[in-house]
Amino acid sequence: MAQLFISIIIISGILISGTSRMKILISSFAFQSLAIAVLCIGLGYTYNESHFYILALITLTIKVVAIPHIINKSIRALKVNRELNLIVNGYYSFILSSVYIIIIAVFLGRNSNLYFQTGVFLVLVGATVLVGRKKAITQMFGFLVIENGIILFEISSVKIPLILEAGMALEVLVLALIMGVIIFQINKTFDTINTDILADLKE
Repeated sequence: MAQLFISIIIISGILISGTSRMKILISSFAFQSLAIAVLCIGLGYTYNESHFYILALITLTIKVVAIPHIINKSIRALKVNRELNLIVNGYYSFILSSVYIIIIAVFLGRNSNLYFQTGVFLVLVGATVLVGRKKAITQMFGFLVIENGIILFEISSVKIPLILEAGMALEVLVLALIMGVIIFQINKTFDTINTDILADLKE
């Protein structure tokens, strides 16, 4: 059963890495976070550990509900439906995702569990989104996916420092709020949310 949700996480990561449509990005992230929450519930039941249930609740509240809602409001205000002129286009992003999966299978396949391997994949995908996009609002998904990868690192070791995870989840929510304000101000000032415009600023 866990493999089904791991598959959902991987597929959503591939979609996030290559798509330029905001709706697909938001939906993929929400489904990815939902799958992680379900895995946490399953681990809580298996190991009889209450902190897995709390982690699932935090993930559902912040990443499945709150952050997608914030981003949806931002894209409606900015009237952004998709991102054009990607630094790394969708085709190459999909290829990179496939390469990541192969590398992880070859080098980590026998020495780590599925949670850890999937966490590595999400961190690599998040880094690809960060460097491969120009718009601040899509670059933010890179941070969010990396944080999901970190959660999988933690649950791969079974024991989770809950206070640390709660702090990280709150930091992600604050990041989403701050990024929403910054993106709005960038758009208001420069009439664009492409971060490469900032490279042209001089003192």
